[in-house]
Amino acid sequence: MAGRLSRRKIALYAADKLHAGAKSSDVIKEVAAYLVDTRRTRELDLLVRDIEGELAARGTVIADVTTARPLTEALKKQIGTLVQAKSLHVRETIDSSILGGMRVDIPGKRFDGTLRRKLVALKEKQL
Repeated sequence: MAGRLSRRKIALYAADKLHAGAKSSDVIKEVAAYLVDTRRTRELDLLVRDIEGELAARGTVIADVTTARPLTEALKKQIGTLVQAKSLHVRETIDSSILGGMRVDIPGKRFDGTLRRKLVALKEKQL
């Protein structure tokens, strides 16, 4: 990568490399070096979001899943079907405060099927 590129072009470049089968660690190092060289490290979170969005558009979905208990392989397959992913990568968070159910965040969308959210909604209805 040379010169000053837009965040969108960097995201497209990274998604192209990852989709072509490049090692993610190599792509991360290259993008990180570019951000450091161009003094744009503050854009990292937005760039990660853009890369994940570009990958999702190509069928590779990275989902942040929060549950009260660890996910089974069957649940991961159901999540893949729910988000219509050709390939699913899950970043799993165990949070007992949600009580039950799960919350799935993918680029641009959130499905909150947690018991905690349902109880809060029920409480708000009764007020």
